[in-house]
Amino acid sequence: MADGQDATRDDKEALLEEFAKLRHGWGLEATNLRGRIGPQLRRLCGVRADAGDREIRRRVLTVLRELSAAFPEHDRQALAFALATAPGTQLPRLTERVDMLAQRFSCADRTARRRIIRAFDRLAEEALARIAAGEETGEDLDKGWYVSRLESLLRLDCATPELIERRTIVSRRDGLRRIAIRFSLPRPDGAQSTGTPVDATVVADVQQGARIESREREGEAHFRFVLTLPRPLRQGDQHTYTMVFRVPDSQPMRPHYAFVPLLPCDEFQLRVRFDPQHPPAAVWRFQRVPPRVLNDRMVPGESLDLDEAGEVVLDFSRPETGFGYGVGWVL
Repeated sequence: MADGQDATRDDKEALLEEFAKLRHGWGLEATNLRGRIGPQLRRLCGVRADAGDREIRRRVLTVLRELSAAFPEHDRQALAFALATAPGTQLPRLTERVDMLAQRFSCADRTARRRIIRAFDRLAEEALARIAAGEETGEDLDKGWYVSRLESLLRLDCATPELIERRTIVSRRDGLRRIAIRFSLPRPDGAQSTGTPVDATVVADVQQGARIESREREGEAHFRFVLTLPRPLRQGDQHTYTMVFRVPDSQPMRPHYAFVPLLPCDEFQLRVRFDPQHPPAAVWRFQRVPPRVLNDRMVPGESLDLDEAGEVVLDFSRPETGFGYGVGWVL
């Protein structure tokens, strides 16, 4: 039986072999990517068994960019040229991209190849560290999965505001059974400046697809919910659940709704239904707004028209983690 160090070495060698296979030919621009990535990459990137080239390309590129975000620029360029993801590098042979990289670095082709090998060696180390940190074992409930699609319906035509979220998640590992989600209800504009105490509360319930195991309050207006799924998910499995959040009648809310993804999200659709008896004076879309800006009074953007149902519907593709996407309004 191999000891832990040997097992780690074997995992790294296997991952390096998969990286080497992936960067040959067209790299990530190749077709039939399902046959070009091995089990290590599928596990690392959460690639479903039935995924097509477009999804595989997006999943792999997202994870590799996350892992190499702190790399020196020359290492990131070596990875991008090798995998044909840098602009102008979509060439059918790796040797052509190595030539381009050598010209970029003003070095010999042999030196460029060594830099590529070194960059992928570091990338493999980061990948194994991510797995060891909990994504493989699943002890961190904020990791090991991502959101394929989020559909949010905010109803402002009810007695109190109501948000219904339908999420389709994808497991990045085998045995995913519990996940953690967050919801925030910031103090309304002016509450802090006037010294008015705000005891933000929210009522949450699962309509289908999970049950709430625990509820935690993080700060004045931030809430964390641990959800138990109906069954353990295997790596690549999809699962959909629906939650509803209600704001008590006595609790005011800010005149905007923002989704700030903390995990990768492929698609986000937002529908806001306004009260026909009290239509908004203005409605506008915002995207990629820093969280600190969301805490300020928002500046209206280009006005949007409501449809005949008094609704506005917006779609966001691949919202960036850590930034706000949503709708603001003036009543």
